[in-house]
This record gives sequence, C-alpha cells and structure tokens, in this order.
Amino acid sequence: MQPDRILSYASDGLTAALYRGRYAPPSDRIVIMLGGSDGSYALTQTYAAVFAENGLTALAVPYWWQPHLAQGLAQIAVETVETAVRRAQEMGFCQTGVWGISMGVQLALLAASLIPDIGRVAAVSPLDVCVQGLQTAPRRKLLDCSAFTWRGCDLPYCPLHMNRLRVLRDCVKTRSLCLRSCYRDAVGAAEETRIRVENIQGAVLLLSAEDDTMWPSYEAVRRIVSRLEDGGFRYPIIERAYHRAGHYLFPVESRWHKLFANARRYPQDYMAAARDALAQALDFFHGWQ
Repeated sequence: MQPDRILSYASDGLTAALYRGRYAPPSDRIVIMLGGSDGSYALTQTYAAVFAENGLTALAVPYWWQPHLAQGLAQIAVETVETAVRRAQEMGFCQTGVWGISMGVQLALLAASLIPDIGRVAAVSPLDVCVQGLQTAPRRKLLDCSAFTWRGCDLPYCPLHMNRLRVLRDCVKTRSLCLRSCYRDAVGAAEETRIRVENIQGAVLLLSAEDDTMWPSYEAVRRIVSRLEDGGFRYPIIERAYHRAGHYLFPVESRWHKLFANARRYPQDYMAAARDALAQALDFFHGWQ
C-alpha cells in the first residue's frame, strides 16, 4: 500500500508517511507508529499500512537514522513525536494515540508521559526505563549520554552493560538474539530513570512475551502495572502476555522473526500470538471513545 501523504522535514518539519484508514468512515482519530531499533522506516510504514487496512489512520514516523535525526540510538529527541502530534492536529485529527514496538515503545511511553495531547498508548515489548545511549556505527559502543532527550537535555537513564562474550554465550545458549544481560540493571534502576507512566493522559495497552530474550519486557510490564495501580491511575490498563512467543510481536514476516528461537521452535504459536497482539491493538484504538 502506498501512503496517502508524504511529509518531509524540509516542508513539514517532520519526516512521516500518512496512511488513511480503509473501509471505514472518516475519523478524527490517528495513531502514530514508532518502529524498533533497526531504524527501518520502510518497516514502520508496513506497520502503518496494516493499521490502515484495518480501518485506522496511521502516521509512520522515524525517530533516528534520517539525515535530520539522530544517527545512532543516542540523544533521540522526544520532540519528534511532539511535532508529529502537532502536524496531526493541523491535518484535523483531534485524537492522537501512539503505538510502539521495542525501542519505539520507550519513545512512545516517554512521549505520552510528557505530551498531554497523546490520549492512548499501545506498547509492544516495552521497557519501563530510559536507557543509555548507544553508538550503532561503525561499531556498537555505549556512550556517556541518554538514549533520549527532552527540551535539549538528556533524560536520566539506566546504564547498560555490553559484555560481548556474555551476549554471545547467551545467544548460543538460548539460540535466540538474547540481550537480557545488557539490561540487568533495569530491575533496580534509580527512580529518576523510570518512565513516568502515571502521567499518561489515557488508556494503556501492554503486550509482552513471557520469555522475551531480547530484553525483560514481561517483567517491565509487571512494574508498569504496579506503578499505575499504586498511583491510582484513572484510565484503563489492559495487559496481555504470550507464551511461546518473542520480542517481535507483529504478524508480518521479517528477518526479526528468525532471530528468536520460539519463532523457529513454535512457529504456529508464535504467529498466533503476533496476530492476537495486532488484534488487541486494533480493538484498543477502534474502541477509543
């Protein structure tokens, strides 16, 4: 599917692709789509096209690896999402939600906690902390900065651990892309590094795999729910965890599926979980009043 409108940084201050919902009456609702750490704008557009085919207008937004954006997973400006919200409003959309997967979930949750005009968040394989910045080229290297910034300042971050031998050992042991050891400080992370999910002005959908080998998303969901409930969060909290699934919970074949053992070991169960995760997200946004 081709986008209905292409937004460029030169003319719109934002790189994005708009996909209007098919087979549905016009709506003032839009979902901003944020992909993962691979930086593939094309894959993010695929996500948006799937939403559009199911009747939801979606705006695919890259947040790094574009000429005017961060060139690594470091100091990514949350204002990119703020600009997307503003452009959506200028196009006549009154209700703006955000869907994110993997690294895009950190950005989605951070943005929703900082931007009141975001009214609903769907989080696929989330983390509940802001993490350390990472140089991606010419070689991966941790940087002394945050992965995300707001108003020109680094957001407080949880340090990562990059022991290549341990990662290799874990990948061989699990036969999966396994980076969980890099995020081992997330459990006891300092309070200032936690995403202030209690500030989100709308319902939250949390989707995870029980044995996510990429990072501990299932455990992060438990902490997010506890934080919301303990803080008297007044909006709906919907969560679903999947067995025999993995980090990449979207029913579109990509190279990411093959990186996770459960996709190879239990392909039918994995894909059923991915289809349900999509159905949950579609229902979540369609049911927005």
